[in-house]
Amino acid sequence: MKKITIRIPEKTKTYDIEFPESYSALRQALKSQIGDKKALIITDENISGFNFSAFPNVFVLPSGEEHKNWETVNKILNHAFQKEFDRSCIFVAVGGGVIGDTAGFAASVFMRGIPFISVPTSLLAMVDASVGGKTGINCPYGKNLIGSFHQPEKIFCCREFLNDLPASEILNGIAEMVKHGILGSSKHFQDLEKIARKNPDIDDVFALVPDSINIKKEVVEADEKEEGVRMYVNLGHTFGHAIELLSDFKMPHGVAVAIGTVMAADYAKKKGICSLTTTKEIRNIFEKFEFDLYCEYSKEEIFEAMKHDKKRKEGKVRLVLPRKIGKVEILEF
Repeated sequence: MKKITIRIPEKTKTYDIEFPESYSALRQALKSQIGDKKALIITDENISGFNFSAFPNVFVLPSGEEHKNWETVNKILNHAFQKEFDRSCIFVAVGGGVIGDTAGFAASVFMRGIPFISVPTSLLAMVDASVGGKTGINCPYGKNLIGSFHQPEKIFCCREFLNDLPASEILNGIAEMVKHGILGSSKHFQDLEKIARKNPDIDDVFALVPDSINIKKEVVEADEKEEGVRMYVNLGHTFGHAIELLSDFKMPHGVAVAIGTVMAADYAKKKGICSLTTTKEIRNIFEKFEFDLYCEYSKEEIFEAMKHDKKRKEGKVRLVLPRKIGKVEILEF
């Protein structure tokens, strides 16, 4: 696969996303990117297939959304201080979205900010969490409410990691890919419809990863800090984050996004923003992938939880709603 280059105009920052075909190729690419710098590899206990023996400093964290917090950030920072890391060093996040967000945030505050490399190991992290420089942690008031914008030095998406993922984790990533199609590309949406079924072929899914990344790339390059069009990538997330909060983060992110996206479509239909045909298209693609779209929480509970969403502005909740496949708009209420 051809590499993808991200350009952030405000910071004159440029970095590449590369697609090593194997663990062996990934190890060589990492060694080359790290060079002579002292590196701290930050990963979690779920990463079993990749051999870290070539890297002297590996810090293994417990896995799970419940560990995406200040306590984990403190563990990373204290470990780095104890190992005498300094501003010339680099962090390398090898894991899913939790590791990428947490390690990236730790890199952004260690010594007032050092570089980091992202190696997303889940489909969700490859197409969403690793792209765009958002780093952060959760707190009792909601998901990702504490964080910073800190762009990675490089991103490596290795297909081999997906071999070890359960079907539920593949669905997590597919939810974000569908979201990208709805907000920015009817072709990407149609390509996903063609492979939509229970347990789709991993090669078919991975072949669409660069297309999904490119949709987010265009949004990020136009609006790094979510002051305008980058809000579009939050389609389904205002409802979804509220559901995750109500479930005490036990509901998988992708499932919450799928439910949230369907809710956004239904709400858009109610407000006369999109057609019944569009709402059916959105619901149908998730059903073809066999997402469980049942939500046990009432509308009142969800809207109350939305009050803690970071996308509020001057006390108003901002919803990203589909107008048609490939086009969305923002509604404040």
